[in-house]
Amino acid sequence: MKAFKIILTAALSLALCACGKEDANKDYGFAKVYIPQATVTGIDNSYPIPMGPFYQNSKYTCSYSKETGKLDIVVGVIRSGYFAVQKGYSVSLAASAELTAEKAAVVEGVALPTSVCTIPGTISVPDGESGATVKVGIDLKALASQRSTFYSGGEYKKLILGLEISNLHGPSDYTLADSNTSVAIVLDLGSEHWDSVPAGKPEAEVRTLFPFD
Repeated sequence: MKAFKIILTAALSLALCACGKEDANKDYGFAKVYIPQATVTGIDNSYPIPMGPFYQNSKYTCSYSKETGKLDIVVGVIRSGYFAVQKGYSVSLAASAELTAEKAAVVEGVALPTSVCTIPGTISVPDGESGATVKVGIDLKALASQRSTFYSGGEYKKLILGLEISNLHGPSDYTLADSNTSVAIVLDLGSEHWDSVPAGKPEAEVRTLFPFD
């Protein structure tokens, strides 16, 4: 009887291990593609720039080049669910005038001129990956020449750039998510976080370009 119990226990253990390995290789969830930056606030699809102490977050949100005068903002897509075989896909990325206007009204800001923006038209995710990022560039030196249009009374108005993804190309079971397929970049040139950048770092020039009178 004791031997039987030992054999039964061993058999159950092997069965559980086999099930565990088999389950780990099973696909689960739905392949929904969305913009992760649209979820950073947990409130709406706003994407604050800078987000927290600027230099601390520069790797994951944005970085500035003193040589080019361009602020690069990280934007990407990700696919939900788990799939043992991850197929590549791509989406189109474009500015949304409608979202820009809506968010500008909410935060009492103004539209970021698209003439100073460089927006990659496509985000491509290779096989084996669930997501990818691109960099949306903003020419701050060119923007500084338009400072009078969004600075008055010692305050900078927030600058808004709405972006949205569309035209998903990939496996037939991959679809755009029902939400978070658009994101509103909220560029706050008056943020105190620009002032916390250590002297000598490229980002310190942002305050030089956009000083307070």
